[in-house]
Amino acid sequence: MRGCLRLLAGGVAIGFVITAVLALFLTNLFAVMADREIIKESLANVDQLVVEAVPAFVAQTLEEQARERGLAPINLDEELLQASMETLLPPGWIEAQTETAVDTVYDLLEGGDLENAQLTIDTTPLLDRFRGQPGLDVVGNIVGSLPPCTQPVNPAELLGPDVTIPACMPPGVPTDQVTQEVHTRLVQALDSNPQLTRDFGLVRIPLFPPEQQAQNAELVQAREQLLRLQRAFTFAQNWGWLLWLLPLGCLLLIALLAVRSLSDLGHWWGWPLLGTAVLVLFIAILFPAITTFFLRQTPVDPAAVTTTLRGTAVRLVTAVTDTWLSRVYLQAGVMLVVGVVFVLLGFVTGGRSRFENAY
Repeated sequence: MRGCLRLLAGGVAIGFVITAVLALFLTNLFAVMADREIIKESLANVDQLVVEAVPAFVAQTLEEQARERGLAPINLDEELLQASMETLLPPGWIEAQTETAVDTVYDLLEGGDLENAQLTIDTTPLLDRFRGQPGLDVVGNIVGSLPPCTQPVNPAELLGPDVTIPACMPPGVPTDQVTQEVHTRLVQALDSNPQLTRDFGLVRIPLFPPEQQAQNAELVQAREQLLRLQRAFTFAQNWGWLLWLLPLGCLLLIALLAVRSLSDLGHWWGWPLLGTAVLVLFIAILFPAITTFFLRQTPVDPAAVTTTLRGTAVRLVTAVTDTWLSRVYLQAGVMLVVGVVFVLLGFVTGGRSRFENAY
């Protein structure tokens, strides 16, 4: 009978190791993912992503426009445009808007109010700079890269009734003149846009407007996926700690099945704790190498993913992983110390019992 109970306790001890490893990894992952400050810190360099992405987008748009009209390809100096973008963007503005976006997402996940979910962007600092010399420099870099017109064009009709950048430059028209005209029209369009002038430059963007959901099946699908994510996030945040009840229950069951003395308690609790800690530390040490391996095996489309975007994603994963692993190391270290203490207790009390029985 005693042997059967010990055999059963051994199976429960294996269950403790499995459930304790899962609890230690998952509960810490829940805690890190729920910390919005970690996400904000990992996105601190997103301004560089914007500086690189905007010139590439402008170059692609102008290239497609020239191709459709049968014009020569443009020669946009993206490095010069990036330098102008860095001057145009107010210091810390991108970082502030990123933090606002992160707060919006977490407020949505924690509150679950998708009907009134909206992203608020303060455009005032950016618009003030665009109205001045930084905005004029950006427009000048774009206009200066336009190809010459191959057909006669009336300079008065160069821009047309809409506020657009011309597809080409007519011969004999000074670049500065076109730059000033384009910049003036863009500024007038921005100042007359009610979405930008209302609420003193605060632009409120509804994330799931009902009128668009009625016409956009992808938006409805994204809303449903976000609802499922919100429920999972809420459950993990509120009830993730329950995972620890499984290994705790295993320890109590081991005590009922096999512990008959203080020495038994030390061995039956100490070795599972010690083995769990060693296994967790081993997995945690290998995890960065495993993550790097899978990231390298993931196919990447260079046309769709820029170096900066990939670097930002890696930075985000690294920040979350580093914080998560630091918590895992700390708790596994505590478990290791507790396990050693229990094992020593088992040997000390077991040796003392044998010594007392001998005499």
